[in-house]
Amino acid sequence: MGRKPDYICVLHVIDNDFVEKCISSGLGTASQIQKTLFMEAKGRLKKFLQDQNLATNSIEMEVTKGTPFLEINRKAIEKDVDIVIMGTHGTSGDMKTIFFGSTTERVLRFIKKPVLCVPIEEDRKED
Repeated sequence: MGRKPDYICVLHVIDNDFVEKCISSGLGTASQIQKTLFMEAKGRLKKFLQDQNLATNSIEMEVTKGTPFLEINRKAIEKDVDIVIMGTHGTSGDMKTIFFGSTTERVLRFIKKPVLCVPIEEDRKED
């Protein structure tokens, strides 16, 4: 598979477990919840790229649903990426994931590609 030079793909994975929790909480049907989450994710990705002054027409934005660490690994192989860049932790907030989020930790454990972990903005602020 030939890649474009300076090819960038930004990926967001909607967690299957989160969708199931929303459904079981009565927040809507699977299709309603997924549609809302996909639209929100695409909007956030676009805003992020604009905030970073990156031209969105030269970057592929992809939103998919699945188990995040598996999808990140699968896409890294499928797209033959040079490097994966991701945040150090997300929103799980438990003590087992104090240094890396559970998704980041699982990606690091199983991926065969280099990974650059970037701390969230609050962690980078100086006192």
